Amino acid sequence: MAAGYDPPMKPRLVYDGDCAFCRYTVEYAESVTSDAVEYRPYQEVMADHPGVTEAEFAASIQLFADGERFERAGAAFRTLAIGGIRFWDSLYRRLPGFAATSNAVYEWVSRHRGACLAFARPLFGQQPRRAEFNVTADLVIRGIALCGLFAFLSLWWQIDGLIGPQGVLPAEDFLDVVAHRYGAERLWLLPTVFWLDASPAALNAVCALGTLATLTVLLGRWRCTGAAIAYACYLSLLSAGQVFLAYQWDIFLVECFVVAAVLARAPGFGVWLARLALFRFMFLSGFVKLASGDPTWADGSALAFHFETQPLPTALAWYAHHLPVTLLEWSVCLTFVIELALPFLIFFPRNLRLVAAGGFVLLEVLIFATGNYNFFNILTIVLCIALLDDRWTRPVVRGVTASPGRKLSKTFAAAIMALGILVTFHNVFRLPAPMALLTETTAPLRLANPYGLFAVMTKRRDELVVQGSMDGHTWSPYVFPFKPDDVAAPPRWATPHQPRLDWQMWFAALTRPEGAPWTHDLAFALLEARPDVLKLVADPFDGARPKFVRIVRHRYRFSTPAEKSSTGDWWVRGEATTWLPPTQLRRPKVTHEPLTLD
Repeated sequence: MAAGYDPPMKPRLVYDGDCAFCRYTVEYAESVTSDAVEYRPYQEVMADHPGVTEAEFAASIQLFADGERFERAGAAFRTLAIGGIRFWDSLYRRLPGFAATSNAVYEWVSRHRGACLAFARPLFGQQPRRAEFNVTADLVIRGIALCGLFAFLSLWWQIDGLIGPQGVLPAEDFLDVVAHRYGAERLWLLPTVFWLDASPAALNAVCALGTLATLTVLLGRWRCTGAAIAYACYLSLLSAGQVFLAYQWDIFLVECFVVAAVLARAPGFGVWLARLALFRFMFLSGFVKLASGDPTWADGSALAFHFETQPLPTALAWYAHHLPVTLLEWSVCLTFVIELALPFLIFFPRNLRLVAAGGFVLLEVLIFATGNYNFFNILTIVLCIALLDDRWTRPVVRGVTASPGRKLSKTFAAAIMALGILVTFHNVFRLPAPMALLTETTAPLRLANPYGLFAVMTKRRDELVVQGSMDGHTWSPYVFPFKPDDVAAPPRWATPHQPRLDWQMWFAALTRPEGAPWTHDLAFALLEARPDVLKLVADPFDGARPKFVRIVRHRYRFSTPAEKSSTGDWWVRGEATTWLPPTQLRRPKVTHEPLTLD
């Protein structure tokens, strides 16, 4: 730095006007600083600065500001700081070694300007501009709210039959057991408003409030507040929902409500919070496939089983299952590229982020087409929008303006980002005990979560059929609306609804009754003909109480093209085996023995 010149009215950055790379980078700087900095080629203003030689002007940009001269990386970072991007300038001035490293890199780039320009244009575009995220944030917020609306409405319709007092697993009973075991600690381990009241009115009120909050956010009103309310409502339901809300998309949605709240106040920080959540979800989903040691992922045969054995396939899954084996094997390789390699492009310039977004969307669309995963794939695609900026999204919808409280939102977002990074490393490496304790302590709040889908591939499909009988000889099935049952019926489309009882039956079929104890609760609910539970299935007894309930298991597989052409059946079903023996309601037999007094 040097002094000894008459400073202009505002900072002036002087560059080599004959250098195409210099003009390219100055165009970006102008988009950052707007009118706060004057940009002039040294060929025009060199005489105004007699203390600087032509060689110095040709070798490096020069910034004249506040009575000082800055050059090389220091000039670049100070210019960005004037435009509001102060992070790099702070590192340059305060982090030991950063200034020397930055200047060394600057000098290397200065000697290879032509090559750097050829490299930069495909990455940043022909016209570099500062990324803005108001419109992008608007779209992501609306998308998260829409997925939340789907989730709340879907769960609201089922809530009484799942965890209501007359449901399969009453939340009141569950919370009583937790309270007895954990005492006051329960309030942190299971954060839920249902500690106050888990009655049907309370359950439905929380679903209604969450629905209203997401609808309000979707319509563009009170976004930060609405997202925070939706977060609290869904976290409460998740904490009390037991096996019926123990899915990764449920915790993913809770985390995305936090993202939406930050986006509403600080779009730039919120976009990066969304990107980190997307990175964690995609990368860990690929990592667990390798870490699990599942041979089907290692030898490329996983998709030969997936379409047939996934919980709720769509009709298109039948066609995907019969694709050529070679194509399915290459699709496994493509899955690994998308989940393990493309996530790192999230941290690269905008055009490479666009490549990552395209790969992620392709994968999610294919999953969406062949399987019923409720709002999950839609929510992942929504987060892919965060990989764009307003240059791509501005033609779609108007943007939002950051609300008061922005500084606090940035601080909160930075803390969640740090936590998310720790969670990611904790799932790949062993963290030091204090950091591991931090991730475990904050886990109940679901602010940043580990993910990992399809770690182990199921190789065969077993279906459980629940049957009732009035006499113990003639058995009639309870038909679930979406899980495979009738072999002639094509797999149904449920998205964006999630039939949670249907889903849970798939998991139960992977084990024995002792591994899915809730199935005993289901059997007793059917024996008592509880209306809230019967609403979730087709009741063969029209509300009457059966004398017996049992569960049998069948092996299912997709029919071959020849079999389907001959019979029209989508499935082939094997013989039934008993999974849960006949169960009946028993009343205790009371005997009154004579009372004898000594």
